[in-house]
Amino acid sequence: MNKTKTSILILLVVFANFLTIVGAQEDPTLIPDVSLDYPTDVAPNQQINIRVRVKNTVNNIMWDTLAYIDEDSMTKEGRAAFEIIDSRKLFPIRMDPNQEETVILTVKVTPNALGGEYILPVVVATGIGGCREGCAPSLVTVNSTVDVKRTDPLLTLEFDRYQIDVEQGVCEVELVVPYLPNIPFKITNINPNEPAYTIRMTVIQDTPMVRGIIDPVVNQSLLAPGEQIEGSLYIRAKYEAPTESEVIRVRLTYSDKHGTNYDLFRDIGVTVKNIGKNFYDQGKLYYEACDYENAKSSLKQAREIYQGDNNILMVQEIDKLVKRMEANDKFMKGQNKFFAGEFKDAIAYYSEAKTLYTEINDCQAVQLCDDAIRASSRPGIGILPGVSGTGADSLTTFSIHTVIQIMLIGIIAILLIIIFRGKRGGGGSISSKINIKEKNTSRPSQKPLSRPSQAPIRTLRKDRPNI
Repeated sequence: MNKTKTSILILLVVFANFLTIVGAQEDPTLIPDVSLDYPTDVAPNQQINIRVRVKNTVNNIMWDTLAYIDEDSMTKEGRAAFEIIDSRKLFPIRMDPNQEETVILTVKVTPNALGGEYILPVVVATGIGGCREGCAPSLVTVNSTVDVKRTDPLLTLEFDRYQIDVEQGVCEVELVVPYLPNIPFKITNINPNEPAYTIRMTVIQDTPMVRGIIDPVVNQSLLAPGEQIEGSLYIRAKYEAPTESEVIRVRLTYSDKHGTNYDLFRDIGVTVKNIGKNFYDQGKLYYEACDYENAKSSLKQAREIYQGDNNILMVQEIDKLVKRMEANDKFMKGQNKFFAGEFKDAIAYYSEAKTLYTEINDCQAVQLCDDAIRASSRPGIGILPGVSGTGADSLTTFSIHTVIQIMLIGIIAILLIIIFRGKRGGGGSISSKINIKEKNTSRPSQKPLSRPSQAPIRTLRKDRPNI
């Protein structure tokens, strides 16, 4: 029975307190006068001071009055848009009737706050009564509406194309910017009023075999409205790159005047092929075998492929090799004219070869052409010496066939001299015109001595010693 009475008593006390609270909330005489003073139009990174003014209009004493921002009542977007710096402030412990006091709550708009209106609920809580211990609670909520104004810079990133076919790199050639296949791009600030800051563009995804290189590097502090940044994404495919498709991803970052960061991403598809490389390698084999006709044919096909990929360095390498073949051909024609005794034509061919060698910066071959021209200008001085080199690009002046020709020419020249001298001597025997010293032997010659028909033959003395 006692327990039942106790329970009923507790319920009556709780109910009485509840009625007191409700009555305080509904009774206008128990609600103090609350007003807010704050800027309504704000920008990112701006600090907002909310001045909370409270006047005791309840005709009673107000105790422990508190003003605070009710974060729990804010939306998710509102909590992200504001940084609460000073969210709670106490008024004087006792406020008598008609007493007026002011406190300041402080928040800051975040850099990433989106433009639009946000509500900041401000609550004033106090206790009303003749004594501090027996006061009735009172709550007043005042909503402050803040409009965040912002105009963002707006950048666009556009590539000329988003798919490219590239050839495997050739190991003999170092492929460097700006001789790699590339895709031009443009970065434009299309906002007519707001500049963009801290513009950066990087490659965030590629592979060890297929690399993306941005040139020139995009690292700019300011991009005014309407301005552009132009460059190219160069693609490097290594010699061992697999013939398959890859993706290169680039990222563009920038910020506005408030420090808000923005991102843009673009993907470029890359298909690695080896058709041009195969033609190039085949052409090199033909060149080393001195089959210039087939070499030029293969290199021409390789050149068309690399030209289509904008691989300028490989195009230049092929042109250089073709020019070397033409120079070699001119030089050998000069050799043929030289040994045919047509020295004027030989000089013309040597000069043409020298011009071609000069264009491909082959200093050794240029010196060889100069030597050949000098030898052809003075053919009586001597035979053009040979120079040997190394590798497929070296040039050998004289082949074995040429050496044999020179030896034959020398032998024929000696024989002609002997015959000419023999005839000039009146028809005598050739052997009588040549003074050849013979070594003495232990036995006399067994050949009969020839004498003129007028001279008698003398007998040999028996006591004459043998020679």
